[in-house]
Amino acid sequence: MTYPERALVLLEKCIHPLDISASDLRTMILKAYGSNFSSERVAPVKHLIHNQYVLELFHGPTASFKDLALQLMPQIFAHCLPPMCNFLTLVATSGDTGSAVLSGFCQLTGADRHRTGVLVFFPEDGVSEIQKLQMMSHKAGNAKVVGVLSDFDFCQKAIKRMFGESGLTGSLAVEYGTVLSTANSINWARLLPQVVYHSSAYLDLCRDGVIGFGEPVDVCIPAGNFGNSMSAVYAKQMGVPIRRVISASNHNRIISDFLTTGKYDLRGRPLLASHSPAIDILKSSNLERFIHHVSDGSSRLVKELFTFLDTQKHFQLPKHLLGRMQQEVQAGWCSEGDCLAAIHDVCTRTGYLMDTHTAVAKVVADRLLDGSCPMVLCSTAHYGKFAPAVFKALQIQDIPQDPVEQLKKLEISASRPRVHAEMEKCLRDGGRRGHSVCQADYSVLVEEVESMIQDSFLKVV
Repeated sequence: MTYPERALVLLEKCIHPLDISASDLRTMILKAYGSNFSSERVAPVKHLIHNQYVLELFHGPTASFKDLALQLMPQIFAHCLPPMCNFLTLVATSGDTGSAVLSGFCQLTGADRHRTGVLVFFPEDGVSEIQKLQMMSHKAGNAKVVGVLSDFDFCQKAIKRMFGESGLTGSLAVEYGTVLSTANSINWARLLPQVVYHSSAYLDLCRDGVIGFGEPVDVCIPAGNFGNSMSAVYAKQMGVPIRRVISASNHNRIISDFLTTGKYDLRGRPLLASHSPAIDILKSSNLERFIHHVSDGSSRLVKELFTFLDTQKHFQLPKHLLGRMQQEVQAGWCSEGDCLAAIHDVCTRTGYLMDTHTAVAKVVADRLLDGSCPMVLCSTAHYGKFAPAVFKALQIQDIPQDPVEQLKKLEISASRPRVHAEMEKCLRDGGRRGHSVCQADYSVLVEEVESMIQDSFLKVV
């Protein structure tokens, strides 16, 4: 079966036909996973070394695993829109989600495109230069990106606060006929398509004779907002024989500490910059979903814990729930030095060039590898998105200033994977555009939302 065929079989089980018919869902899937992906297999699995395999999730238009969900989600979103409303999708991004959302929503046409808009907030100094240029490359009048002089956690918290303020959401609906939505992984329509590639990776290993059907595999995933890890947990619950879901953190290691001790503690804990900025996150939204899962759906407990976290900056998970979590997910973390060393070592030994986030997963996987079954590393981004760090890992001097030239020089350094053509095109376009920058003030972000609605096609006339 092809990737779209696998996606259709799985998603038909999760989406009621009265919500989206099988015929409409098939049309959406074929559009989402077509010529916009550089690999015919969409998310191919490649052998790396020994018993380790790489699930390449970077063949979409923005070279990130987010494309696997965000090329499909906007179509589902548009299909379900009430006919008399405009929708403004708010996005907080640590780097990859922003360009993936912009790419996905810009594929909408006709009335769907005219009544949906996208406003992206990102930490101005917390994403790579290439990630920033990718966001700048999108021309649609219904999209805007704003750099915030803070970190991802601030951006995400501000958006959640907007959704929680009925006075704000109500006034936007009444005055402008505009409803706020989100494309972050707290949205189920964003998370569900990610289950597909974990299932597809398993079937690829079966097809290639690496394992027999029913034999287990381990999966190691770079963890930031925990959505990718959560989708693997759901794949396992649906019957995919995943033995261990392994969550890999960088030196911020908030998820690793929590899954080890059950204590979520933000007190006196600054967000550290890293070579893997897409997982530079301290408050992981999908941990709420995970706790809800292991507590048998206790919304009361989830609310109590995260309300306490908001006010006291910490909470302790009950011991029996920690045990359940550890049965589902194991965790580890990687230092900055080990991350760069892994990139250099793997490239030297195999000719394969990893990005920094995949390297974090590789380091943690090596520590937990027991050799009893294959280990699948989720490669969440193309190495070209984090070129300066990769140059540093490879100990390459005389780095070109131009991002496109950086990609070309890196391609010479490794035999695989190839340079990402669509990303190169985005960089050429993005370098010619600017973007807004604002202070880390909640009221300023609200003003950005209102300004976009007032000045764009979303305004009701």
